[in-house]
Amino acid sequence: MKKLTYLLLLASTTTVQAQHIPTLGVNKVRITAPGKTIVAELSTKDESEPQTDRSYYWYGSNAVHITQGGYSGKLLHGSYQEFYPDKSLREQGEFKKGLKEGTWKTWQESGALEELTTWHYGQKEGDFVLYDAAGKPQKTGHYENGLLEGKVLIYHGGDSIETVKYKNGLVVSNKLASPSLWQKVKAIKWKRKVSPPENSVPPATAPAKPKKVKKQKDKDTVPNAG
Repeated sequence: MKKLTYLLLLASTTTVQAQHIPTLGVNKVRITAPGKTIVAELSTKDESEPQTDRSYYWYGSNAVHITQGGYSGKLLHGSYQEFYPDKSLREQGEFKKGLKEGTWKTWQESGALEELTTWHYGQKEGDFVLYDAAGKPQKTGHYENGLLEGKVLIYHGGDSIETVKYKNGLVVSNKLASPSLWQKVKAIKWKRKVSPPENSVPPATAPAKPKKVKKQKDKDTVPNAG
């Protein structure tokens, strides 16, 4: 219990002192830029040679820089938070040696989610979701090695869903899950069957033919003598 209390107190102290470099082996900086505020942790160790196909995030001259295949400052390492001017969350995630790692989220100014992505070693790896202005899923799919892979679902509202299939980042097939042409024709035929079209004129009714009356001979009539 004492250990848990100490850890909670330590976390609280680290948050309060976010503007300063802590003395516990982790650098933490606060950067105020036009339209946003960034709170990020930095690496304290020298890193290995960067890879040319990765984009590295690093800190220098009181700003966060992004460079492909290199860096010239302290790499971001640990938690990352970005805020709107009103202090509401704009982006949140984790860095590992300058590369995005794990689940990342971005929010709209309204507070609704805007995007959720999964990263591994600086590449998109795993599921992702894009949201509309109301915070509802608009597009979902999966990444492998930074490329779209498998089915990507695009929601067009209502029950209309577009399915795009990818293989190594290339489109293999595209299908809109809406009623087929045959279903639409069938629905129209059924509608016409149960109710006549508007402004239609009913067909003229043919006059009924008079029934033929069969003449019967009068049994009581005596034939005239010739």
